[in-house]
Amino acid sequence: MTTAAASTAVSTLSKPWALWLGRVFSALTVAGLGFSAVMKVSQSPDVLKGFEHFGYPASVIVTIGIVELLVALLYVVPQTAVLGAILVTGYLGGATATHVRLAEPFIAPIILGVLAWAGLFLRDARLRALLPLRRTP
Repeated sequence: MTTAAASTAVSTLSKPWALWLGRVFSALTVAGLGFSAVMKVSQSPDVLKGFEHFGYPASVIVTIGIVELLVALLYVVPQTAVLGAILVTGYLGGATATHVRLAEPFIAPIILGVLAWAGLFLRDARLRALLPLRRTP
């Protein structure tokens, strides 16, 4: 792809509404991860019961909550947002696998992962330059 084509791909989504929609998607992602992390770190009785149901020992709940919080923080910081999105994807992949293993609905972690990448795509011109969406003529 030429520089002009990349520039066009970047500028097509540089509209204010796209930036704000990206921020909203990112905020929803961080809110979901943050709420989940706080529930784990506080060792809510519901979380303890859920982890028992999933087959995880109670001793790992706080560690998983801290990891979830760190991943969300990396996603929020613009300089580390791509690394954060990759780590969010990995974290949510584990959540999806846990639900699949128990034959439970697993759409929520997938939706959160899609929101994370959509939010980053809409708010980061560098990512749009790497992954341009093209219209067919």
